[in-house]
Amino acid sequence: MTLIAENLNKSFGDTLVFKDIFFTVDKGEILVIKGKSGQGKTTLLRCLNYLEVLDKGSISINGKYLCKDADGKVQYAEKEDLKAYRLDIGLVFQNYNLFPHMTAKENLLLAPKFLDNMTEEEMEKRAKELLAQLDISDKENSYPYQLSGGQQQRVAIARACMLNPSVLCFDEPTSALDEETRGQISKIIKGLANQGMAIIVVTHDSSLVEELEGNVLTMGK
Repeated sequence: MTLIAENLNKSFGDTLVFKDIFFTVDKGEILVIKGKSGQGKTTLLRCLNYLEVLDKGSISINGKYLCKDADGKVQYAEKEDLKAYRLDIGLVFQNYNLFPHMTAKENLLLAPKFLDNMTEEEMEKRAKELLAQLDISDKENSYPYQLSGGQQQRVAIARACMLNPSVLCFDEPTSALDEETRGQISKIIKGLANQGMAIIVVTHDSSLVEELEGNVLTMGK
């Protein structure tokens, strides 16, 4: 099993966000997490990506632990193990979070340059392959403000794929898109799963849930 999440609990102060969440996602599978606003869907994604910390629970990808329960408390991995875990998971934010002063290609190259884990040739090749795969090769030198919402979404997906993660998370990937573009993003997500990625999608879009034909976890039952 690629990703295993067990007994996840999260509160903000006295406010319980979610409790006793359990799920698994394997290579090539799609898990759709649905529910109303305020049910903790985005917070759950942020916990998976170590952007928030859990109160309790265990998360691992390919046997690499982000955290695990130890005597009733959550214990996070050491620095090097955390780095290995985080390289294996990617997140496409709801608002894309592209750097506005960088072109599409520069946004893609930022993470591998920072991590220094690819040669210049490897980075350029990977970026061009992803831009072509997502049909935005002609936008590589465009800045975010020059791109439509759907094009920005594709750049964000390409950026998240640059390090070839085992797990890719999407936070409300179709919330600001028209119906045609929504259908295109749905096909891209299914295509990534067909290539072997484990996919986790947070959405309240019932049409997207049906289109993705994945396993469903409903928050706030």
